[in-house]
Amino acid sequence: MSNSGYSISSNVTSPRSTRCSSPSTPSGILSPVGPGGSDSQLQWEERQGQWLRRRRLDGAINRVPMGFYQKVWKILQKCHGLSIDGYVLPSSTTREMTEGEIKFAVHVESVLNHVPQPEYRQLLVEAVMVLTLVADMDVDNIGGIILIDRIVHMANDLFLQDQRTHGANEYFLEKDPATGICHFFYDSAPSGSYGTMTYLSKAVVTYLQDFLPQSTCLMQ
Repeated sequence: MSNSGYSISSNVTSPRSTRCSSPSTPSGILSPVGPGGSDSQLQWEERQGQWLRRRRLDGAINRVPMGFYQKVWKILQKCHGLSIDGYVLPSSTTREMTEGEIKFAVHVESVLNHVPQPEYRQLLVEAVMVLTLVADMDVDNIGGIILIDRIVHMANDLFLQDQRTHGANEYFLEKDPATGICHFFYDSAPSGSYGTMTYLSKAVVTYLQDFLPQSTCLMQ
């Protein structure tokens, strides 16, 4: 594959609908409205938790995109392992199991199952999906142990920066105390200019910039 003009974000496809996240305006920027008199968290859950609820459901039933485990196997061949919530999936696994082996899928699943919050688990799955796009690039090595949690938090920080730049009220940018992820990042659609996959793509490029072709890094 040619390195010229290659962009990870341009190759991201969402496994879900491309509808905008409900807490966002059509442009994808949060409306700077302050909290009301009633329980703000309950109001947010009831009115605007569409994608958050979907991620919680998907995480609770261990749902992953089609071909997920095979893609994880391929990316493990280009690094020393994937760290997910402190648990490492080593690259040596690919020498012990084939990419289509049920045993491998179960092993990956066991690592993901260490994540207690289902919505956070799903963001980790999305981050891995973006990372696996690197497996299709002409890059032989992308480093040592890749910290998937760090990529998710980098994406979350980029999201917060954009929202603050556009004047979003800090009330809307409240973070989940358990994970440090903004509630509205959890509740953002995967696709779109302000979707989670866009920020995860930028985070992956930044995280792996020393290993990716220079033209790819410039595209972020």
